Amino acid sequence: MTVDVTRVDFLREMTARHPGLLVWKHLQRALQGQGDVDAAAPARDAAAIRADAQAIAATTLAASHVILCDHIADKKLHFFVQPDRLPHLFEFDVCCQPSRGLAPWAGPDRMLPLATLSGEGIRRLRPGAEAVVSLVYHGLSPSGTTRPRGHEAALVDLGLAQDREGAERACATLPPRPARRPLAALVQQVSEGHWDRTLAQRAYAGFVVASCAHPRFSVRRLGLRAQLAAGRECVMSVLARREGRLVPAAGLETLLRQARADGHTVLEL
Repeated sequence: MTVDVTRVDFLREMTARHPGLLVWKHLQRALQGQGDVDAAAPARDAAAIRADAQAIAATTLAASHVILCDHIADKKLHFFVQPDRLPHLFEFDVCCQPSRGLAPWAGPDRMLPLATLSGEGIRRLRPGAEAVVSLVYHGLSPSGTTRPRGHEAALVDLGLAQDREGAERACATLPPRPARRPLAALVQQVSEGHWDRTLAQRAYAGFVVASCAHPRFSVRRLGLRAQLAAGRECVMSVLARREGRLVPAAGLETLLRQARADGHTVLEL
């Protein structure tokens, strides 16, 4: 598919301005307009990243507005309105602390040594490390029966084939300690074309055990899950999670009014 040059320009400029910022998963899909940009950076950099994203959006993205969402803990969400791309919005997320099994993991400072520059000049996780990220999110479960499928399976297989060293380093540094050994063993099995249900269960259990060491973080994540289960979700989260980041049929001005009423900051660029 064709790469969206506006996203490339935006992310290349953000990479140049912020050495602590990286795209930690699904860069190619995002550049092809198939999803949001999943970026990560230390919390200390979040305000400066947001300011620069707003400053360059008009020139790199030809954006007219941005809707800012801070309703999800540990994330800064930006929804850019590109008039010539409507009804699609461009979502740029900056995660300051990823989580899995209610435990923090893959801190941005730990991901940076595993980063590389893409051909477009965008800082991203190296292939083996991104394969581990996909395996954690799409291959670990209490039952151990879940495993990556489709695009995620292809990403894992390719990343492990290209960059086993990166995968090994990721297993040794990104997950909480109780999950590292079973996850590394699972990576070995997957690289050989096998799936070990027990190892997947043990790795998931490692994340759950680690949550006990971070009670405040875990309670915050539980609170978010409870809100989603109860249907208490902000308008932009609904748009991103359920509506494919598409402006509703009622139109852009209606969405901007709804976003303001729901506590979001809406800026004209």
